[in-house]
Amino acid sequence: MKNRLQPFCGATIRQVTSGASGGRPFGRFPEPDRPVPPPGPTSPDPTRPRPQVRQPYQPFGRSDAGLDFTTPVELRCILQPTSEMRRMIPLLVFTFLFAALVIAVIVGIIVPDVAAVSFVAGLVGGAVVAGSMYMRLKVRLTRTFGELQRLRLMPHGMQRTDGTVAIDMPWATVSRIEVRNSALPSSRRANLALAGAAGGVANGVLAAAQTKVAAGIVGRATLTPLPGASRARLKAHDRVSGGRAHLRRGQSHTTEQGLIFPSEFEAGWVHGTVGAWLHHYRPDLQLPN
Repeated sequence: MKNRLQPFCGATIRQVTSGASGGRPFGRFPEPDRPVPPPGPTSPDPTRPRPQVRQPYQPFGRSDAGLDFTTPVELRCILQPTSEMRRMIPLLVFTFLFAALVIAVIVGIIVPDVAAVSFVAGLVGGAVVAGSMYMRLKVRLTRTFGELQRLRLMPHGMQRTDGTVAIDMPWATVSRIEVRNSALPSSRRANLALAGAAGGVANGVLAAAQTKVAAGIVGRATLTPLPGASRARLKAHDRVSGGRAHLRRGQSHTTEQGLIFPSEFEAGWVHGTVGAWLHHYRPDLQLPN
């Protein structure tokens, strides 16, 4: 009886421990020639809070922990006269045409029989007037950007100088970052009553040439006229203040709408030196992206 049941029991065990395809074992019994893998990590409990991985905070794309905010820093102007003069091309073209027309009319009155003389004189005169205007502007901008225009970052605040005025803005009085026109309006405006339509065109061209939008630091600041400053430039600052300032008379002026444009001194100022100083002394300010 025992010998009869042994083959049946062996066949039954082989059938149970063999898979349906190819006789591969299943369950927790591995093949004899396959090593047993080490036990894997247990699955995390979804109800258990995961630990927070603390990353170093670098708001400016770099760590400013090693910067010294007690020693004043001076930044030079990065503007180039050639790039600024491109905005003056419409004004130069208008100056050339207007001067050529006026000179041609005057010469035509003096020499009425030869029209070519007045035409050539108008072209030459217009070119001379526009060319001299271009050279004066270029010389002034080269000196201003290269020698005079600076931004100083100090523990008590910022100071911007350009040879005309010094703008002092403490860190505590900075109110916001706002997009404004960074070009100083000129004091030269045509009188519409005297110049008529030509004066209106001149004012429009002048306004277009003096429009340069950029993000500026706005806050309470004191404007102080510098020795040797141009009276025309000081008058332009007085016009911006709405007539409340008298810089051309040598008087300082305090305004709640003081403006400093850091892009004149750093291309990526938000992630640079100016942004680091702002974040250090005024971490509550929202800087542009």
